[in-house]
Amino acid sequence: MAQWRVPEGDKVPFDSTPINALTFSADGSRLAVASADGIALYDTYTGEVLRLFPVLMNDLTALALSADGRIVASAGEDAIVRLWDVHTGEHRTDLIEHTDPVVSLAFSSDGNILASGSFKEIRLWDLTVEGTPLATILRGHRDMVTTLAFSPDSKTLASTSFYGTILLWDVEAGQLRHSIPAHTDAILTLVFSPDNEILASGGYWSAEAESTIRLWNPRTGQLLSIFKEHTVPVFALAFSPDVHSIYGKTLASAGWDNAIRMWDPRNGQLQAIVEGDTSPIVALAYLSDADGNYGKVLASAGLDGTIQVQALEGVQLPNQQRNTRVAFRADVNSDGVVNILDLTFIASRFGQDSPDLNGDGIVNILDLIIVAQYLRQ
Repeated sequence: MAQWRVPEGDKVPFDSTPINALTFSADGSRLAVASADGIALYDTYTGEVLRLFPVLMNDLTALALSADGRIVASAGEDAIVRLWDVHTGEHRTDLIEHTDPVVSLAFSSDGNILASGSFKEIRLWDLTVEGTPLATILRGHRDMVTTLAFSPDSKTLASTSFYGTILLWDVEAGQLRHSIPAHTDAILTLVFSPDNEILASGGYWSAEAESTIRLWNPRTGQLLSIFKEHTVPVFALAFSPDVHSIYGKTLASAGWDNAIRMWDPRNGQLQAIVEGDTSPIVALAYLSDADGNYGKVLASAGLDGTIQVQALEGVQLPNQQRNTRVAFRADVNSDGVVNILDLTFIASRFGQDSPDLNGDGIVNILDLIIVAQYLRQ
């Protein structure tokens, strides 16, 4: 098992700077982290800094990496989506059509479309157009669009808001395909299976709701199965690839109880429980082993700031890194980024109706600092 931490002497010292957002790449091998000092791109296996984007963004709320690893997208309370070139570190363009804060971002698997979620609307940006990308507007949510996920074939977009509803969109037509009253409380994570046949959603526990994982047919919106074994919030879901997994086709889940569960999505059978994390697990990603076999290694991010990279079959991990850690925390809605939505979740657990913890009329980094100060006590 490998772990890592951002070095104290790094140009972006995340040990002392509040984290605004973070996200894994599609293959889990890269991690983008944003703070008030800028955006840094890391090698997940080693913690090596691959690229720094020295841009000041105190109000950044969302971050995404394209599947080919060439573009970083960032967004914030100013309603602007910014695109960055990973290889050069240069700013590419601004997408400025939103009028409300953008709190969720997702790239299509083919890299041609960027989806951005704001208040009651989603915009699909066609990145194949030279110059300023054109946007298709999707409307159907009644509040803030909190989580976005594309299917692997890039034909379907799943989106959620605060009230447990999943909307499934036909990307090419720009039309709503299904509206699913999926959970009775907030949905913290969405993920498609590699064959496009299953959409998994993770629900959040409250006094009135169960912590469940639900599997859906994304073509019909039909509920396929419910996994009820979780008794605490489910923060993270990840499907293994169709090959190279020790358990075959597997859905990994994790949450507040510090353990990773491996499920057979075809019959709901619990295949294994992987222990070892020292805090609640808030994000999961499959990686490749030293021989390039994708799916034999699983990375987990804990609420205490630790990333653990574990081999599932006793295979060799790349670079054989040991005993290092990463200093970030709090992607508690497990959408791959730490942003204003995680603050809303934390505020609710503290018995607050609003994430505006300092009562200044806006939700921003100052409220996150209050949470950070409380967690240090």
